[in-house]
Amino acid sequence: MLFSQFVNKTSKYLKSVRILKNYISFDMIFPITWLMLKKYPNGIEILQNESQDGQLVTSFVCENKKELIDLLENTLDTVVKTNVEREEKEKLFKSKVQELKNIFEKENLENLKGLKFDMEELTKLMSSNGAEVSNGVATTTK
Repeated sequence: MLFSQFVNKTSKYLKSVRILKNYISFDMIFPITWLMLKKYPNGIEILQNESQDGQLVTSFVCENKKELIDLLENTLDTVVKTNVEREEKEKLFKSKVQELKNIFEKENLENLKGLKFDMEELTKLMSSNGAEVSNGVATTTK
């Protein structure tokens, strides 16, 4: 990945890029609620510290070699994409729960008893996205 593309994709989270002897460090600021990968690629070290404003300062460090930097950029891309998608899903879930709550508040009991959910459609949706369940993300420790 070109460095300019990487910077554009991560600019919302990228705090600094440092070169330390023959190592490079990408320092990122993530929300404290974000999850990190369970396993990191060989050659990449990840150090985390909680900042005073409740953000998570995460340094992704590797040797200053093109193949490792490319791997590190891909790792960061995965972390960002996974967490942004998770946040969007949580917002959507809350919105759908609110919609359902509004239906229950407005409708009478007899109408609600006839309410049906298409379980076959839900099952198809869940099985088609089954690969997302094992996306390699684990919770962070606070």
